[in-house]
Amino acid sequence: MQLLKILVITLLVIVQCLSVSAQTILAEGQGPTREAALYAAMRQAVERVVGTLIDSQTLVQNNMLLKDEIYAKSRGYIRDYTIVKERQASGVFTLQANFSVDSQPNSALMTQLQRLKLIDLGLRDPRIGVVINEHYIRSIPDPAAETAVINQLTEAGFRRIVDPHTLSQIRRADTLKAIMQGDEQAALQMLVKGRMDYVIVGEGFAEYADSDRRSGIISCRARVEAKLIKVDTGEIIAAQSFHHGGIEVTEFTAAKKALNNAGKAAGKYFAEKLLAYATNPEKGMQIKVTGINDYSVVSVLNRAIRQQAGVTNVFLRDFQRGTAMLDINYTGSPSVLAEQLEAMPQIPVKVIEVSNNSITISLN
Repeated sequence: MQLLKILVITLLVIVQCLSVSAQTILAEGQGPTREAALYAAMRQAVERVVGTLIDSQTLVQNNMLLKDEIYAKSRGYIRDYTIVKERQASGVFTLQANFSVDSQPNSALMTQLQRLKLIDLGLRDPRIGVVINEHYIRSIPDPAAETAVINQLTEAGFRRIVDPHTLSQIRRADTLKAIMQGDEQAALQMLVKGRMDYVIVGEGFAEYADSDRRSGIISCRARVEAKLIKVDTGEIIAAQSFHHGGIEVTEFTAAKKALNNAGKAAGKYFAEKLLAYATNPEKGMQIKVTGINDYSVVSVLNRAIRQQAGVTNVFLRDFQRGTAMLDINYTGSPSVLAEQLEAMPQIPVKVIEVSNNSITISLN
């Protein structure tokens, strides 16, 4: 009985993993044979998925490359399919099916698109800020934990780490305290203006632990508490505290070593969380809509956005003074969705601003 429960749970986990790692696309194909019609439908499904990942200009410029390297190998990117209907008339086969296209970052399709330099996978090379104020009896001017976090992010492959000296406003004690207590909106606005995509904010504390009179070795303990926040939406991706020790011949250097060790653990943890966030093909995105003169327009816009390729859900989070805030679940890139929004026939839209995880539009 116990074995049966384990098998059932395992199957449920596998089914859940499969459901989040692929896009289901309804596509139709035609051909002189049933096999040719199926292949044409597979190709259309893959083309539609690629269309949610690459902007139109890149698609046009690399049309032949995509045909030869991606579309011609469509079968290899299909995880599974279910035929909905098929028919034959005048020697032409027509087939319609739901195709599960594997779009995980480590899938064959995504790997090939990245190899061809057609997409920057996952997090789209974000700008990351790191602000960790550190204390040992007094404030530490050259923070050890913060430097260790930055080093770990760099080693993990994140290239665009913001210069810490440009973050003086967020580093102020009252601002950092507000963020750590959950009131981060004012500070996040500063980071949005600075074109930050993600920020790691926290505080580090070190204290004397013990000493060995014979050897002269002094030990200290450090604690680093930090959050990883997606700046333009305020979403907290991860939060954790880290405790480590350090030994040295002076108390101050032992404290700094303890903070450095805690920072290393924090940097490794948040790098892993960012990479895990990238492996989820469906991410949250926020759309700010201005120029709404009638609430009924919000419902029309909501339905229109739901119909866009790659959009799985739309939620109205706020509406006041002619401005609506929408949260959406989306599997493509913001630039592609921005193009789709401007092309919607149901409602005239002008894109004002596009960031890593948000789009601002106005109604014409």
